[in-house]
Amino acid sequence: MTKTFENAGAIGYAELLEKIKGANIMEYGLKREPLSDKIYAACAKEGDVYVHAGLNNADVDGALLALLKDDADAVLSGIAVAGMLVGAAAKFLYLPEREKELTEEIRPKAEEYKIVVVNDIINVRESEGDLLLHLATAKDLADLVDGTFAAGHYVVLPGEAPKKVAPDTKVTDLVPQDGVKAYYLGYQYYTPEEAASLTAADATNGVIRALTEKDCIVTETAKLLLKDREASCGRCVFCREGLIQLEYMQKEITQARGKASFADLTTEIGEAMGYNTLCTVGQVSADIALSAMKKFGDEYDAHIKKNKCPAGVCTSFVHIYIDPQTCTGCGDCLDVCPADAIEGKAKFIHMIDEFECTKCGKCIEACEEGAIMQTAGKLPKLPSRLTKVGKFKKH
Repeated sequence: MTKTFENAGAIGYAELLEKIKGANIMEYGLKREPLSDKIYAACAKEGDVYVHAGLNNADVDGALLALLKDDADAVLSGIAVAGMLVGAAAKFLYLPEREKELTEEIRPKAEEYKIVVVNDIINVRESEGDLLLHLATAKDLADLVDGTFAAGHYVVLPGEAPKKVAPDTKVTDLVPQDGVKAYYLGYQYYTPEEAASLTAADATNGVIRALTEKDCIVTETAKLLLKDREASCGRCVFCREGLIQLEYMQKEITQARGKASFADLTTEIGEAMGYNTLCTVGQVSADIALSAMKKFGDEYDAHIKKNKCPAGVCTSFVHIYIDPQTCTGCGDCLDVCPADAIEGKAKFIHMIDEFECTKCGKCIEACEEGAIMQTAGKLPKLPSRLTKVGKFKKH
């Protein structure tokens, strides 16, 4: 155990609370409010008080777990100090289900601070009135006790470690708008025009991600909703069933089976989830789907009405074929196709079975003649049976 906890005891409760208030430490994440207010509220609870520390339940990115991985003692001592201030009967650290290895690594240190580590999300219903503490807030609290606290907001840019910046730092100063069609932060999508007025504080899980023309909004949304489904505890019916429906519709759209009615259904389900779910998993996942469809409806229309993925990402809208005028019948593509979707033999024009093709693109890379093409448009006239090289006629 570090000296942080001892230092907190030496400062004294009243003085430490004044220091927290004077430093204006804010609870990190979606429930942004002064930490001092949260502590006072927890102290007012009748009966036993508990500390529940972790990321926001909706934080499926988990980028700020890096704070715990890089300086476990600071985060754990911050949780311990918070527990001391509210007179906690017990302290819990919640890590995502997928972080079993990190859990085992952290557990021995956590036991020194009498903190129980579990792989789960925080049960908001059962923890009502207790102190819910974000990992980043715990780190700030430890830094304050040690005299190293610096005001700021943690952000995580692609490929970088978490860093603190001034909360009013413009998002566009952190990630310039060049080539960007959308920003994803605070569990929502924003247009470049909207992002011009956003600041670092709007990145409520720290993550700021820019999407370009090569990224498909529908595909990215489907991935996020699948992660939310995996994170959901399933206790809230609207969250459990709503996520199934929202993720299903996104997936259907990416697989060229989208329907015009999906827009209205997404709005109806998403808005109901926002009002009828207890924790951030259901509330925030609804915002992801709603902001995607409302702000980037043209991408959804392209998928549903025009049978086209503007980014060229959704393989259901992409055709891979072998140009009969260029193919030499060498057989290189046959050797690399993992699905055995190519038919051919030496000196005969090869053909791809679209029903078997997984669109992996390995055949394109293997063809030195450049005979294998990818298109999102109509296919040209192709052989219906094996034809000798040079004998195929278009008309």
